[in-house]
Amino acid sequence: MRSWTYLHGEVWASESMPLGATVKVGVRPAYLVLGAALAPTGHHHGAAWGVGLGTAGRARGRFTPSLDLLLWWLNGDDDGVGRTQLTQLRPQLAWQLKQGGRWQLVGGPTLNLATARRTLGARPRWHVGQDQWLWFESLDDQPLLRLWPGVQLGLRF
Repeated sequence: MRSWTYLHGEVWASESMPLGATVKVGVRPAYLVLGAALAPTGHHHGAAWGVGLGTAGRARGRFTPSLDLLLWWLNGDDDGVGRTQLTQLRPQLAWQLKQGGRWQLVGGPTLNLATARRTLGARPRWHVGQDQWLWFESLDDQPLLRLWPGVQLGLRF
């Protein structure tokens, strides 16, 4: 039964949020993710809070795959924009530093979707994701949308 329990912490950095930490608790096939991070750079400051769900595969040698889906609430002060939400899909691969050990390097790509509401009538100055390789952007409609790929690297324990 112990092999089914899942309790891990992670500290990481990404292009979307410079520093973050998550706690994952549940069972390997389905666990809850709770997170806190520094909000993106630019005109955003303060904390970002996140919640999500994830699943982890069985370890194969030193490697363990996982998949997380998180929703973040970002604090910020962009002109003409309300509170921003960031949804992330994060397939990850962890590598044990020592065979059978608890410490793992973890990393993988992310798919980021930022959404916000316009609060003023003029075209907003929205900084979340603006310097990324945008796959999609809509600033003329409600809600405001940006979609881009990214990467995340960190340490799992």
